[in-house]
Amino acid sequence: MADMVNVLIDGKPIAVEKGTLVIEAARRLGVMVPHFCYHPKLTYDANCRMCLVEIEKIPKLQTSCSTVCTEGMVVRTNTPVVNEAHQSVLEFI
Repeated sequence: MADMVNVLIDGKPIAVEKGTLVIEAARRLGVMVPHFCYHPKLTYDANCRMCLVEIEKIPKLQTSCSTVCTEGMVVRTNTPVVNEAHQSVLEFI
């Protein structure tokens, strides 16, 4: 059995295999994280910045398409700070 880590995304707990990206863990929970450049079958570049999320104990927003889940990670995908970042990204496109 693969090593698992426990993560909390928008208050919903999930256990995922080590190495799982935050965006994939969120998808499995039914939490939609907006993105343009991410595809599960491609390498991730984190270029578009649309998938930014808040991660507890990390001061800056992180790209969920390039951040690997760690044990006890607490992720927030829908906060005023995250939503403002998404709006800013859209303005540049």
